[in-house]
Amino acid sequence: MHFKHAILFVLLVAESSVVHGFTTSFPQSKLGHPTTTTVTCTHHAKVSNKEEEEDRPYRANLFQNDKLSRRNAIKSATIAATAGLNAELAWRNAVHTAAFALENTTPDTTNILPPGALQTIEAGKAVIIPNWLTPSETSAICQDVQQCFQDGHFTNFILSRNPNKVDKAANDRWIMPSFSKNRDGTNGPFVDPTIGNYELRHSLKLKMAQVKALLAKEMYDRPTLADDTQTHEMEYLRYGQGALLARHVDEHHLELKRPNGSKLPLKPNASRRSITWLIYLNDDWDGEVDGGQLRLHERQFDSVSYVGARKNDLQVGWLKAFQEKGEQPVFLDPNREGPENETCMLYTIDGSGNKRDLSTKPFANIALYLAGGDKVARSLMVSNGEDAKRLHLIDAPKSLVSSLKTKAGPAEGEDGGERIRDIVPKAGTLVMFDSVSLPHEVLMTNRERFGVQGWFHEKIYT
Repeated sequence: MHFKHAILFVLLVAESSVVHGFTTSFPQSKLGHPTTTTVTCTHHAKVSNKEEEEDRPYRANLFQNDKLSRRNAIKSATIAATAGLNAELAWRNAVHTAAFALENTTPDTTNILPPGALQTIEAGKAVIIPNWLTPSETSAICQDVQQCFQDGHFTNFILSRNPNKVDKAANDRWIMPSFSKNRDGTNGPFVDPTIGNYELRHSLKLKMAQVKALLAKEMYDRPTLADDTQTHEMEYLRYGQGALLARHVDEHHLELKRPNGSKLPLKPNASRRSITWLIYLNDDWDGEVDGGQLRLHERQFDSVSYVGARKNDLQVGWLKAFQEKGEQPVFLDPNREGPENETCMLYTIDGSGNKRDLSTKPFANIALYLAGGDKVARSLMVSNGEDAKRLHLIDAPKSLVSSLKTKAGPAEGEDGGERIRDIVPKAGTLVMFDSVSLPHEVLMTNRERFGVQGWFHEKIYT
């Protein structure tokens, strides 16, 4: 988007914001210099319920929508957009610089990720790296997270779930994102240099830029991870007592986001989540007592082919490992030749790289069939009987079919080929996995938990 076009867009959105009573946020980011700050972050630093009650009115005041005049709203949104364009460009340049260094030198990359880490992700599993951050780094970041939360720079995350709902402020999931406005509308709080220990956050951002560049260089068919037009989500994370997050995947095929989504116009430089990462910060966490584990629903066996996507054909399922046949990813191609509205085709790729369609002809929008879970998908989208028995959807949507199921056995969408793997959120641990192929959840947290999370993006091809 050209600069003048961006400003015009901002003015239109700002005017709309005044009419509907809200203000608009824009992606932000800035550059600074690393620091060596070291502090202590321990169990006793958690916030008491009394402190939460006292602090809640102040924090709520920070998040309520400003009542701005039309002129002030336009001015505020314009400042936010121009600052965001420059700041986001700076972040992309950091990744681009790191990628250039990897391409033109032969550095020792084991200090970034251990050998075999990328292959683990490509096989559909999560990489767990304890002590990826030093204790001093972890303590400093944890202290910054806590201070930023106390200062009111976090936003409640609507997709989380706390069944107790006793105190939403104290007992839910909160984030401090890169890409949202702060009080004056000029920057997202994570990248605002006036908030907390900005130099420390910038140092972490440069470290993650190195990781992103290494993934782009070494992983199969993900070169646009290092493209300087791609973005990167990065944010602080806080779970309150009782908070949890239900099973989900972090990215879906365009056809599953909205009807015929693959055929709708895309914004310039459109991107999607490719790699999910998390860093844990609490230094005295006991999974048995404190809960809050990351539960991964991994396949029992490694994939015989690279998981995630083939360009815009994102993975939607698996062919379960059977006898001598290994676990095979199933992808959706929404652009096959066929009658109107019947252009979707499932296909798989075996261990030799051979592509094979799973049905004899294209079918209509996949969301219609996925709503019925594995059973409906096997009946309507796969022609070969053996393939149908092996087909399993990565994360079948809840449906009337699944709610009416009374027969004893695994829940709808589970074929017995998954294994549960619980990760205790210990300080300094880095977790990384493919955003498309690995369902996961967060178990109920019994005390306050802090972390950093993000998603590396890659290009959506047009």
